[in-house]
Amino acid sequence: MKKVLDFIKKIFTIVKDWIVTNGVKGVLGLFAGLIIWEFSYKIYAGFAFGVFATSNWDIVKAWVLRLVKK
Repeated sequence: MKKVLDFIKKIFTIVKDWIVTNGVKGVLGLFAGLIIWEFSYKIYAGFAFGVFATSNWDIVKAWVLRLVKK
């Protein structure tokens, strides 16, 4: 049971850190894209996913630059 709770805490921490790192713009881009896609507005959903991808790209770029500087 302790392993399960530790796993849940670890997942929660990862998700929380991702949301904090990604910011409101990235998270809203993801949710807006999913909702818009559900209503079959695929072009507008593409714009929303573009905002989401740009936010994640900034995170990945910072991570790679940090690894290169080590």
